[in-house]
Amino acid sequence: MPAAQDLPAEPMHATRTLSDNVYRWLRDQIVLGKIGPNEPLVEALIAEKLQVSRTPIRESLQRLAADGLIVSHRRRWIVRQHGRDEIVAIYEVRMALESFAARFACGRATDVELAAIAAHCDTWSAGGPPDEFVVFNDRFHHLIVEAAHNPRLARVIEQNHLYYFNEQIAGHYRPDEIIASQAEHQDLVEALRKRDADGAAELSRRHAEEALELILARLF
Repeated sequence: MPAAQDLPAEPMHATRTLSDNVYRWLRDQIVLGKIGPNEPLVEALIAEKLQVSRTPIRESLQRLAADGLIVSHRRRWIVRQHGRDEIVAIYEVRMALESFAARFACGRATDVELAAIAAHCDTWSAGGPPDEFVVFNDRFHHLIVEAAHNPRLARVIEQNHLYYFNEQIAGHYRPDEIIASQAEHQDLVEALRKRDADGAAELSRRHAEEALELILARLF
């Protein structure tokens, strides 16, 4: 993986604070695997790259540490390498939370929101590249979480997606795995349309469980 100083600078978002922009930029580099596990995050190099002072960088690093994305090692910050047991624990939490989100969406989603979820599901065409499926998949599940109408739950679910291994594995799905995943999406849409809370909850739980099995098989 390239070091931070080798990464291309990206435009900052005008409506956010400088610290927020730096945090999101660094977080994206880690989550997308552009800065890999155990790689150092050097304040001076990041400051030079982004043309900012060290203060927003220090604030951002503290936030990333609170997210569990980086750790302090020998008086410097490095990207955290998650072990097998940690990944299992993260996905067990995802199974529970995303199952509840689907259950809540069945009872709380408007007809317009359900139609939007179904319409997005229909946008995927078989044979698309894995990186595009990653974007499609993230949006699909985000719409369901939004339809649950629980902002606190949404924040925790988002945090549990902010790990490099999610993108690393999702970007290397085989064609048959994409087909199977999309079939599960379609089943979930049908359960949501029927307002079948138990069915939607179980489908979401199983979907996360299968993602965990894939990660463990590929990484370990």
